[in-house]
Amino acid sequence: MSYQLVEIASENWLELRDLYRSNWPDHVFAYGVVDNYWNWKQKSKQLQYTESDVQIFSLNGSWRENGTFLLFDHFEIYFYSCDSSDNYAGLTEALLLVEWGNYAEVSMDFVEKHRLALDRAISTKSLVVVNDEVTNFLYMPKEDASSLEVNLPKSFHINRLSLDNLDYVYHQWPLRNSISVAAGYNLLERLILLNDSVGLFDESDKLVSWCLRDQTGAFSDLQTCQQHLRKGYARMVIKEFVRRLAAEGNDSYAFVLRSNENSCRLFESVGFRKITHLHWIVIRNANIKSK
Repeated sequence: MSYQLVEIASENWLELRDLYRSNWPDHVFAYGVVDNYWNWKQKSKQLQYTESDVQIFSLNGSWRENGTFLLFDHFEIYFYSCDSSDNYAGLTEALLLVEWGNYAEVSMDFVEKHRLALDRAISTKSLVVVNDEVTNFLYMPKEDASSLEVNLPKSFHINRLSLDNLDYVYHQWPLRNSISVAAGYNLLERLILLNDSVGLFDESDKLVSWCLRDQTGAFSDLQTCQQHLRKGYARMVIKEFVRRLAAEGNDSYAFVLRSNENSCRLFESVGFRKITHLHWIVIRNANIKSK
């Protein structure tokens, strides 16, 4: 049987997204990825923001039958499948069709159950893994938000971040040395402009703690200024974010490095629970030499 990647038209993205409502929250990762990029497409039009040319593909156009997709966004690829037959053999076939030679590097976040499918593609295509991290996939349903209370310090307030905060957030960003300055600014700009965020500001309107949502809809880039650590500000930000998302009818989830025990405990103390692991890897074609 011959295989090919067939693009899923953007007008079908909501139908694709809704496939993952079944057995909730088993497929919350896939739901969040497709939902977030759909929302980005709509918001970009409203804001007249030039958004990247994101494409979603399925294997032989069979996404309605198996829920398998590959989403391409510049140097990032997201993928998922509901078809677990033969250890996600169909997903492996889809990954083998990626034009890996067109990329210097590819960054991918994916749920643990799909690791074997990607490892097959890595082996077959002689790809090189240059970064490999495991995170805890932490989840909290919206129904649990009603018990959360947020008591702010006097004269502090919470607001969504704006592009006025971009430069400050970038220079506090732990990943700023992992990618180019242009790519880092572009990513954070997209997250601030197109996604929800929560920032805690002091009496002088200075940003002291904040959290964004990434391309998958997960809590991302939770950060507190160095001089304000261990004051409980990150906990306040998380609680407020959960409450705001619940008010919109959304559950909350976050990916925290398994090795970051303090952050894992923080999220768990708020009410999150681990439902699986998420893998984040960066791969490179073996024929491309490091600079």
